[in-house]
Amino acid sequence: MDVPPHAYEGVVRVSGQELADLSVESVRSHMLVNPYDGEIFAGTLRSNIDPSGTSRTVPEAVEASMLTDVVALHRDGLDYAVRDRGANLSGGQRQRLSLARALAADTDVLVLHDPTTAVDAVTEQLIARNVAKLRRGRTTLVITSSPALLDAADRVLVLDDGVITAEDTHRNLLASDEAYCAAVAR
Repeated sequence: MDVPPHAYEGVVRVSGQELADLSVESVRSHMLVNPYDGEIFAGTLRSNIDPSGTSRTVPEAVEASMLTDVVALHRDGLDYAVRDRGANLSGGQRQRLSLARALAADTDVLVLHDPTTAVDAVTEQLIARNVAKLRRGRTTLVITSSPALLDAADRVLVLDDGVITAEDTHRNLLASDEAYCAAVAR
């Protein structure tokens, strides 16, 4: 959903500058929105994680996204060949690869949409902790109902039809908001 600057109150700033004053290129250098179904390209694990070949955080991104087991599984490691759309990877592996790419971009602002829906609960908890640790000091917005990701968040905003209806930590919301409990209970 594209919201023009005149449609909201207040000022949105990215790295201290008003969003409306920044060029698209400047916003892209500071912010990354990783889509729910991030595209996987034919190439290698490495070229999917770091398409430009300039990231200095590939190992950290692989670790945080729990892609380490995929790298270790193949003799070629990060140079393991990936087929178009990740046809030779499972859904969870594709999702973790997409997350690793987003983390390796190392932007000031990162937006993730349900980055762990295809992984098991234990892996999801590890990813949640790892992402929080790796992204500490920067803005990470996660659109999710995942209890593990919500628990790792500093602040949870509950939205209903685009309006914030509650704001607190995950644990406080669990203790005080029945609608929230129902929405995130698994």
